[in-house]
Amino acid sequence: MQKEPVRLRLQSGELLIGSWLFLGSPVTAEVMSLAGFDLLILDMEHSAGDVETLYHQLRAISAQSVPVVVRVGDDTAGPIKRALDAGAAGVVLPDVRTAESGRRFVDATRYAPEGSRGTHRLSRAAAYGLNWDNYLAQQAANPLTIGLVESADGVAALDALLEIDNLDVIFIGAADLAASVGRLAEPQHSDVQDMVHEIEAKTLKAGKVLGGLAADAAEGRAKAALGYRLLTFGSDALYLRNTAVEAARAARAALTP
Repeated sequence: MQKEPVRLRLQSGELLIGSWLFLGSPVTAEVMSLAGFDLLILDMEHSAGDVETLYHQLRAISAQSVPVVVRVGDDTAGPIKRALDAGAAGVVLPDVRTAESGRRFVDATRYAPEGSRGTHRLSRAAAYGLNWDNYLAQQAANPLTIGLVESADGVAALDALLEIDNLDVIFIGAADLAASVGRLAEPQHSDVQDMVHEIEAKTLKAGKVLGGLAADAAEGRAKAALGYRLLTFGSDALYLRNTAVEAARAARAALTP
């Protein structure tokens, strides 16, 4: 259990850095928890892991007390509830396109009367009932909610999304944003960047936390200077691939006459 929920750290103005977990492996999750990130985002939208895998990954990470936020596949209540009951510090909703979807998402993360999340006193999140009162007071009251705006529809709905209470972070997904306007693999195109700048400006004006990807430290510094407070760098899959490719290339170059 976290002494200070990651949500409160962001709301206090702290800049947090994170990374993504795509490999569905408890071993790589444990390695990533040792790297020094403020939080990890565990993907269940594109990745192979199921709910049982999620539990194994969370157990592997728990020794380091690194908060884990889970990206679910959509705004339906079941996967959101299971992620939180498993011990996730929050939930990420991909491709939020409407205010209705955003409200449904937030509603599923809160117990009544604020929301409709079903209670489970024996959940792993509540130490199987042994920490129920503290869980209600600390963790369950402060799940981090992140909405990914990654389509033209999401940009059109942004004003309404920013009015949703307890939707904490607007996270920009530039790659899918580009695809949504016919600019697949062109996130730097001016049409896409105009939408990115619109999201940035409106989110910061509304006082919401702005989040996004950073390819390297230079991009991270630039985005932090703009007002981003949640930045993610790479993923377990990316680090493994890049290191393996570089190692193979270096070995071949060294051994080639």
